[in-house]
Amino acid sequence: MSDEGYVIRIRGLPWSCSVDEVQRFFSDCKIIPNGGGIHFTYTREGRPSGEAFVEMETEEDLKIAVKKDRETMGHRYVEVFKSNNVEMDWVMKHTGPNCPETAGDGLVRLRGLPFGCSKEEIVQFFSGTLRSSRVAVLRCGLTMNPSGSPWACRGPAPMTGPRVVAATA
Repeated sequence: MSDEGYVIRIRGLPWSCSVDEVQRFFSDCKIIPNGGGIHFTYTREGRPSGEAFVEMETEEDLKIAVKKDRETMGHRYVEVFKSNNVEMDWVMKHTGPNCPETAGDGLVRLRGLPFGCSKEEIVQFFSGTLRSSRVAVLRCGLTMNPSGSPWACRGPAPMTGPRVVAATA
């Protein structure tokens, strides 16, 4: 076996996807036996992310698997990428609910905020629950202004969409 292994990364899986479903999807490939070659990834909340790594037995199996890119599983199309052991190991160690990097980090993700929402309003919303009134907007998704063009996520600009907020203890 190559040092990199024969690993693929799949994205777009139904959240309820099982090892058996992945094995059926790649039925024309040899996956490392007994389900040990299928590794699902999870969000920091412990929910399935819709992604997984699959370890194939041979390079030929890897080539066959990559050809399944954009085929459907149920009502979803699945993206298939060539990967390697290093990427798989890193992702498996740095994702999921038990990831040491996210444990106790004090981050809360807020979605669906009104366009005019400010940092002060976020602090007020959480008043009585935070041990500190220091709040910092760390990241937000692409937002649109009322005319439909993208808005830069800077300063007090009104916006809607996901924000990650750090609340310090």
